[in-house]
Amino acid sequence: MGDIAQVYAQSLFDLALENNQVEDYLKDIKFVDSILESDPSFIPFFTHVLVPSDAKIALLDKCFREDVNQMVLNFLKLLVRKRRIRYIKEIVDSFIKLCNKHLGIEEGKIYSAFDLSDAQVAAIEEAISKKENKKVILRVIKDESLIGGVRVQVNTRVYDGSVKNKVSMLRKSLLESR
Repeated sequence: MGDIAQVYAQSLFDLALENNQVEDYLKDIKFVDSILESDPSFIPFFTHVLVPSDAKIALLDKCFREDVNQMVLNFLKLLVRKRRIRYIKEIVDSFIKLCNKHLGIEEGKIYSAFDLSDAQVAAIEEAISKKENKKVILRVIKDESLIGGVRVQVNTRVYDGSVKNKVSMLRKSLLESR
């Protein structure tokens, strides 16, 4: 499965490079991914053997014709015709990694007990980008167990400014001083 996804992701990436549209294809693929994630019935529909390929392709046209590059749409249709659409999530993830590497972008997660404004996320992204010496894009994940503050994870590195972590460190310090 991983090899199949990697081959298709690499092919789309090569096409994006050839057309000098890596950022555009990346934006389009992220849009497609967000649509597929927003409705859990999409993937079962596209992978169901009793649904004709023509119906699947017609739905792709209806959903994405106005919003994504024609080459990206053709790529999605190819996945349907070759019966590889079931690997779409893995293909999308691999494609995003290839694009991010090419563009010097690192993706990470920001965990917060509360909703963060776009301005707050942008400020944290900027601070982490300076620390990492590359552009960092963060995806916000709500985690009420943090009590307050935020925890940022970029690959294996974690920047923990949460109240939960501070309480844990204080507890550890108090226990060690006994």
